[in-house]
Amino acid sequence: MKPPLLKTARSAWRHLFGNHPPSLKTDSIHDWLKDPLGSHAHNHQASQAASAPTPSAEGNGTSAETEYQPANDVEARHGVFSFRQLTPKRLDCRFKAQSHKGSRDRDYRLFIPSNYQNGKAMPLVMVLHGCHQTNLDIAKIANLDQIAEQEGFLVVYPFVSSYTGLRAKNCWAWWQPAQTRAGQGEVADLNGILDEVCEHYTVDSSRIHVAGLSSGAGMAVALMVTQSERIASGCTVAGVAYGESAQAVQLFQPIPTQYRPVAKLVKTMEAQMPAAKTPVPLMIVHSRDDEVVPIKAAKNLRDSWAACFGISLHRKARVESGQTGASGWRFARYRGQSPRQHIETWWLDGPGHGWYGGKTGKFSYPNALNVSQRMWHFFKHHHIADQ
Repeated sequence: MKPPLLKTARSAWRHLFGNHPPSLKTDSIHDWLKDPLGSHAHNHQASQAASAPTPSAEGNGTSAETEYQPANDVEARHGVFSFRQLTPKRLDCRFKAQSHKGSRDRDYRLFIPSNYQNGKAMPLVMVLHGCHQTNLDIAKIANLDQIAEQEGFLVVYPFVSSYTGLRAKNCWAWWQPAQTRAGQGEVADLNGILDEVCEHYTVDSSRIHVAGLSSGAGMAVALMVTQSERIASGCTVAGVAYGESAQAVQLFQPIPTQYRPVAKLVKTMEAQMPAAKTPVPLMIVHSRDDEVVPIKAAKNLRDSWAACFGISLHRKARVESGQTGASGWRFARYRGQSPRQHIETWWLDGPGHGWYGGKTGKFSYPNALNVSQRMWHFFKHHHIADQ
């Protein structure tokens, strides 16, 4: 006969982990206890998992810790228990190629905060990585999951995954019309990922936002242009205007950058939008010392956005300047007649090409303005119903 204490311990273990506990290796248990947001815990909410996007074979699956807790005294007496989710989850999922031209299988990570409940709509933020990065890299340095857990919103991090043609490693092809026109290529796949998340989770469709770094910022702009009626607001970090050529970035030192006229950029934007254009509030973050994407690219983005959506740049609604860590900054806000005619710019001094104010990592400048915090502050004040 097994000692009662041992039986109790084994019963508790099965309640927590079912028949598939985490590895008994010391390092695995240590990591699981140390990092409840990691990939070692198991998801006990079977009904939700069954309807969720399928985790990819390469992914780390789900991450959630649950606790058996009586819903009330009556249920406790009769042995009926309900689940209470204690920690957030990270799901690594696979988007399957669709029928539109240029579609491909793509991986993405979805962050679900601990207070998520089916039936209770939450905002959704899509974040796109830059060249020479993965979606997990941008998730790490932006540290947006922590803000999402505190504020209560979902975050999806797509990975370019695979591509053809001449481009730097893991770049989104923001300069290629085949990848940025409505209904095709990478921009359509990103919209498909939004569709997939919205299908399986309760998303507030009026509060879908997009952000990106470098090439991811360029593709975020493409998503805002081609899905202007869907995207509540957006943020670019070291990005470019829609319709620019690859020469808008410093490809090789001897070759000078070149920019298209703002009028041509606006015409390219309008060709991808309905006649009754829906303005998308835009926050632009860029360093004046960016050695890869010169700040002229950000100013062209600002000017083309203002011209397309009827926002005057001659009169600033607000101007501020300051110093955060090793970086000085200058903030400006421009507004039109409606709440959605809104542009904010943050010009920084000091940092180079990368994400500012997050965690240490590749293309990260932690000792600077916290872009993720400012970005969410911007997003939370915009929704698609504002006209």
